[in-house]
Formats: sequence, C-alpha cells, structure tokens
Amino acid sequence: MSRRTFHQDGRLTAVEGVDHMLGSFLQLFDKELEHETPEGEGLVLDWSEGFGLETNLTGQPSVLPPMQIINNYIKENTPMET
Repeated sequence: MSRRTFHQDGRLTAVEGVDHMLGSFLQLFDKELEHETPEGEGLVLDWSEGFGLETNLTGQPSVLPPMQIINNYIKENTPMET
C-alpha cells in the first residue's frame, strides 16, 4: 500500500494512495471531529475504487467527485488569511 499526504494543516489531513485490494483511495480527517466519528480518528471522508464512497460526513453532496468534496471541505474549513 502506498500513501501520500497531499494536504495537512492544524485541523485537516487529506491522504491519497493505492491499496492492492481497494485500488486508489482518498481519505480526509478532521481533528475537530475526532470525538464525533465512530473510530475516534476524525475520518470524515473515505473513498476507494473498490468500495466507492463509504463515509461522507463533510456535508457535501455524495454525488460530487470525491476530490471535489475534499477540496470544497478544505476551502470551507480553512480560515481566510488577512
């Protein structure tokens, strides 16, 4: 399995990779929601080629492409620089 973090800040972490069983995958973690998610990791989006969109707690419509959901969530939850 390969895994690469493509976005990380004080709150959000987005990773992508390839798993030999699942194919390509995307995951998005939100530290502010760690205690709100079943595993306590703050996993708000979990998508893979093998299973599709398994978790979407972002508030974004699940009909959007997973990368667009991630980008929208990051944009909405990143403070504007002044």
